[in-house]
Amino acid sequence: MASSMASASASASASASVVPSDRATQELARNLVRARRERLSGTLVVVGDPGGTFYLVNGAIVAVESPGAPTVETLLVRSGRVGKDEWAAAYRAGATVGRIGAELIDRTLVGAAELQLMCLMAALDGALSVGMGRMDECILEPGGGGHHLVAPQGIEADWLFQEASRRVKALTSLRVPLSPFRDRMALTPTGAASANGSTAGERREILLHVNGRRSSRDIAFLLGRGLYAVTVELTRMLSDGLVEVVPSPAAVPLGEPAGAADRVSNAHAPHRLSGVSGLPRRQRGMSGIHDVLPLRPVTDRR
Repeated sequence: MASSMASASASASASASVVPSDRATQELARNLVRARRERLSGTLVVVGDPGGTFYLVNGAIVAVESPGAPTVETLLVRSGRVGKDEWAAAYRAGATVGRIGAELIDRTLVGAAELQLMCLMAALDGALSVGMGRMDECILEPGGGGHHLVAPQGIEADWLFQEASRRVKALTSLRVPLSPFRDRMALTPTGAASANGSTAGERREILLHVNGRRSSRDIAFLLGRGLYAVTVELTRMLSDGLVEVVPSPAAVPLGEPAGAADRVSNAHAPHRLSGVSGLPRRQRGMSGIHDVLPLRPVTDRR
């Protein structure tokens, strides 16, 4: 799937001059090219497991959502960045006119640049989730319903596919690959001791949510953190002997994102990732927000 997404990125950049190896990915790239050329507004639905939806305004991507990745709302509310009551008030005030993002900014709950960044992170995780799953077909629906919270400056399709492809490759090339959807994690004795006091910060937060029934995706929803960031950190902890993969007797269909954090045991992808190259060493900014901070707004990119 990583190679298919890379091909799709080239296709979107060069008007399908490169043909992706996967039919569904080729269809996705072709529809994004068409949407940009014809400046279409609507949705591009990727049917699959977990699948996802690309939201378009005048040909530009403004949001990407997948049942396999946290939404902007989850990232803001579950992390505690925005209170539940504050979010509910902004949602009520902005939902009818589609200006929830503006409401959040007007109420000084988030800054404009921060909102753009959070939308980028959620869209990237959504695209990553689509790329790591099964893609059956793509359906372009011009004029479909818009998204309630969009990236204020849009999201560049070429960058989105290239970065999602890079992350898929990073996860699938690990010596001990970890599926964000299928693999449930349990604490080892060393991990339990670390969770009880010898480890602090975000790593300890993840360890405290490892209970033998949750996957990376489940924990990402619970903490309001990015899917990629949590998966990478759990992979490191797996290598460090803090967690272990719990054998799963069978795959279970992936659930919907609404209420996913309260139903964390139903999230599984249809396949296990594979890879044989060596485990990469930790690099600054690899696991979190710094992956997208240097980006320039779409309006500034030529």
